[in-house]
Amino acid sequence: MDSDVSGITHNADRFASDGILRLLHWTAQPLSTIQGILEMTLTETMTAEEKQAWLEQAMEQIAQATSGFNQLRKIMETQSGWNAEERTMHV
Repeated sequence: MDSDVSGITHNADRFASDGILRLLHWTAQPLSTIQGILEMTLTETMTAEEKQAWLEQAMEQIAQATSGFNQLRKIMETQSGWNAEERTMHV
């Protein structure tokens, strides 16, 4: 019976780890895009309207990255029993 529980725990841990890795990848992509947008807007000659369009796209990417970090925080809170909003530990 202990091996069954151990196997279930291992599978749950692996599932959580896979989810965290996918989420980190999903969150890193917009950060790379933001970096490219900022580099381009600093080095390329463009109109104010073009810069505004690129910066608006960067803002959308920031929202995606923020969403990814919030989801990651929720996963980690669930795993650890920590609630950042309440700043308490649930034991």
